[in-house]
This record gives sequence, C-alpha cells and structure tokens, in this order.
Amino acid sequence: MSTELARPLLRPGDRVALVACSDGLTARDEPELARLRTALADLGLAVTESPLLFDAADIPGRAAVLEECFHDAGIAAILDVSGGDVAGAVLTHLDLDVVARHPTPFFGYSDLTTIANAIQRHAPAHLWTARNLVRSDAAAQVDRFRSSILGVAGDLFDIRARMVRGEGMAGPLVGGNLRCLLKLAGTPRFPDTAGRVLALESLGASASALHAGLHQLRQMGVLDDAAGLLLGTFTTLQRDRGEDAPARIALDAAGADLPVAVSRDFGHGADARALRLGAHWDSSTHSLGA
Repeated sequence: MSTELARPLLRPGDRVALVACSDGLTARDEPELARLRTALADLGLAVTESPLLFDAADIPGRAAVLEECFHDAGIAAILDVSGGDVAGAVLTHLDLDVVARHPTPFFGYSDLTTIANAIQRHAPAHLWTARNLVRSDAAAQVDRFRSSILGVAGDLFDIRARMVRGEGMAGPLVGGNLRCLLKLAGTPRFPDTAGRVLALESLGASASALHAGLHQLRQMGVLDDAAGLLLGTFTTLQRDRGEDAPARIALDAAGADLPVAVSRDFGHGADARALRLGAHWDSSTHSLGA
C-alpha cells in the first residue's frame, strides 16, 4: 500500500501547537526550541506553545493543555517536543472522548509512545519528533516534512525494512519505544496487536533489557496473533553489540513462528522517519531486499 496521503495534513498558514506531555524542557533545550520555531515559521506555519513546556510538576495541567489543543479547532496539528518518563501519568488525566470528538493529528516520540498508542484509535498519531527539523539531518527532514505533511508524498512515512525471518508481514502499525510501550501493560490503553505489525525501537535498551521486554510481551500473549515484529534502531545496543544485535535477540526471544523484520528508518536517530500508528504497512512494498 502506498505511503502517500489523500490530502496534506497541514497547509501553509495553519497553526500548530508545541506541547510537552513528558518531562518538562530545560534551559538547555531553549536554543533548539528557538531554531524549531524558526523552522516551522519558514514552512509557513504559525506556532502556539503550551504554557507548561518548562513545567514538569503540573501533570494534570499538562493533560488539560493537551485536551485544549485537541478541542481548539484553530490548531491543525499537535507537536510534542518532550521525552522522558511522565507521559503515562499525563495519560491518566487525559479525556479520550475529547480526542475522539476533535481528532487533531498528534506527533511525539519516545515516552509519547504511551499517549500515541492510547489515542491512535481516535486521532491520527505519529511517532516522530518535530525537533528532527533542526537536528543533524535537518535538511532532509525539512524536505520530507514539506513533501509529506504540507504535501501528499509518503517520504516521511516510508519505513523500509528487511525480513530476517519469514517471507513477509502486513498489517496496521502499533508500538513504538519498547520501554515506554510496556508502561501500558495491564492497562486498557495497551494496543491490540492481533493482525498488526508491532514496531519496536529503543534509545538505551541493553541486550538484557530487549530480551526481558520481548519475553514480557510473549508472556502477555500479545505476540501470539501479531502479524509480525518490525525492529527499528536500538541505538545503545547496536553501538555496543553490533548492527544485527536486535535481530539476533528477537530471533531467540520473540517466538519461533513470528515474522521479524529490521529497519534503520525509525527510532531515536535524527534521521528517523515517522511511524503512522494504525496505518497499513506491508513488507513487500517496503522491502530493502535480502
């Protein structure tokens, strides 16, 4: 299936909201945030900012701000620019009925895996950070954003992969950061994986953490009916144990019958593309070959 959109998600002149539903930003983030404001303005977008971008303490307030952004018909997209640990706590206070009534596209990554998976049945949810627009791969990211968000090309969402077990996999995408996805375990917000492609990535997971996480998913039964496992970048693990370390571990830990594919196209890298949760993904049309 094509990764192209039927119509642009955003148009020049639209207003986007910058929010922080995970840990609050600090003074160290301000220079990058200033560059992001400029980059978004250069793309023709107006920017509204949460008053709690730098306030980590007010968790109910962060949920209220997010609800206001969904409710505000003048906001065309919500860009979460945070990461860390507390997005799951914000989710406790988030009224998903508000999201369902006002399905504004949402973007966030890492810890925002919790909120993105919880809302993806109600609103377009994408695992990607707008801060990539001003990081080391900025030129390519701006081009992809322009063609895929302000246009209808699929560049930003084109997740290419190589099969390492099985002949292929296809289904709607769920998942995201492994550690943060597991925060939803045992809650009604954990995504249904039956017939779906479970995408996983990590910044800091060690070999043992990936083993443990995959075995936890097996014990939960969520891998039993999954269409397959799609592994993105595992930054620390691949640095320490080699590029193929996630695949080696998954082939051992994820169960013998589960198709497994690997990709360099999503994760914590500055060059990462966006996972569009709920969108159909097919390895046969996004293959990197053997």
